[in-house]
Amino acid sequence: MRLKLIIAFAVLATALGVYLFEENISEPDMDDPVIQQLIEQLAAEGYEVLVIESTLLGRLKVEAHSEKFEREIVLAPGAGTFLRDEISPLEEDDTDDD
Repeated sequence: MRLKLIIAFAVLATALGVYLFEENISEPDMDDPVIQQLIEQLAAEGYEVLVIESTLLGRLKVEAHSEKFEREIVLAPGAGTFLRDEISPLEEDDTDDD
């Protein structure tokens, strides 16, 4: 009896996990004013947006680059708050040294 209860719980937990996983992976709404404003702001700063995706936690992840830098921004779209904004220099191509 106890084994049946454990198996039933495991199946239920797996089904719930799959459901929540699929719900949180939805594509971002590109017509969302927050996304549009972010794209415009990045373009004004000289960045080209490469990727916009939703994370497993429902956050919005944006990857962009300029001539010299790459940038990764993570924000909570519901609250409109920036959780991370990392800027790092692009790695130079080593093929020019020949």
